[in-house]
Amino acid sequence: MKEASDISNVVITGARGTLGRKLMSYLAKEGTFRRLVGLVHRKPDAAYLDRLLHLASENRVADQPPEVRLQQCDLRDWNDQRWRGAIEQADAVAHFAWQNVWPDAPWSDVFASFDILLHTVLAAVQEGQVRRFAFASSNHAMGGYKDSPLADNIGPGELSTDLPPAPGIVWYNGRETINSVRYGTAKVMGERLCRAVASELEGQATFVCVRIGWCQHGENIPQRLSISFDQDRALEEEGDPSTWSPDLRWFKEMWLSDRDFAQLFERALLADGSAWPNGFIIVNGMSNNAGMKWSLEEAKKWLGYEPQDDVYAAYRS
Repeated sequence: MKEASDISNVVITGARGTLGRKLMSYLAKEGTFRRLVGLVHRKPDAAYLDRLLHLASENRVADQPPEVRLQQCDLRDWNDQRWRGAIEQADAVAHFAWQNVWPDAPWSDVFASFDILLHTVLAAVQEGQVRRFAFASSNHAMGGYKDSPLADNIGPGELSTDLPPAPGIVWYNGRETINSVRYGTAKVMGERLCRAVASELEGQATFVCVRIGWCQHGENIPQRLSISFDQDRALEEEGDPSTWSPDLRWFKEMWLSDRDFAQLFERALLADGSAWPNGFIIVNGMSNNAGMKWSLEEAKKWLGYEPQDDVYAAYRS
C-alpha cells in the first residue's frame, strides 16, 4: 500500500501509558522512523528510557537506529514550550494522552482530557509541519450499540464507523453499575474536532481517529479480559465461550492484541491519506475476532490493516 511521504519524526503523547508505551517500544525496534519523541507528564523513567534505547539499537528495519527521547511536559499548559517545541518539529503525532483513562472518570477529568487534545491539535496544525494526526479514540464512542434497542439490528461485522455515535457503555462489573457516557462523549467530541480541523486544512494534514477496542497492559491475553477490569480475577471468571454473558462477550470481542495494535497504529501514521474524504477517517481498532459486531472494513480499506489475531483462538483446544 502506498505510504505517506516523508514521515520520519514522530511524537507520541501519553508515552508512559499502556498504549503509548507499547507503541514507543514497537516503533523503536521495528519502525522506520528517524526520530521518536515520547511526551510524558511525570519525570521520565530511566529504566524505561534505557529499554527504549536498547530496542532502538536492535532496529534492523530503519536505515539507522532511530533517535529516541522522552520529554517531560504538561499538555494542559498551552504555554509549556517543552511539548510545543517537540510537536513543532514533528511530521506525525499519535495522541494517547488523557487525564483519566478509566471509563467512569468524572467530568472534571473529561474536560481536562479534552483540553489536552485541543492543545495538541492546535499546536500540530498552527505551529509545525505535522502532516498526520492519529487520535486514540475509543469503543466507548459506540457503547450504546451493546444493548437494545440499538443492538437489535446490528449483526456480525455491521457496527461500522458510518453509524451515528452512541457514547457510553452500561454494565455491572460485579460490584456496581458503570456508565461510561462521559468518557465516550469526550472521545466523540475529539473525533469531531479532528474532522473540523481536517476539513479546514484541505489536505495539508490528514487525521485518523481509531476507536480502540481493548488492549490491556502487560501480556494482554484474552483470558485476562474481564468485565470487572481486574486482570488477576479474570481467569476465575473464565469458562467455555458459549457460557459467556452478553456483557462479557461484548468486552471479549473488542480484544486488540499487541501485534495488531502495533500494526494498526503504524499504518495510521504511515498510510497514504490523499484519498481520505476531506482528509479525515474513523476506523475501528480490534483484532480479527470471529463473529464480533465491529466492522474492520474501514481500517482495511483506508490503512491497509491486516489483523492477525482472534480472541476465540485462545479457547480452542
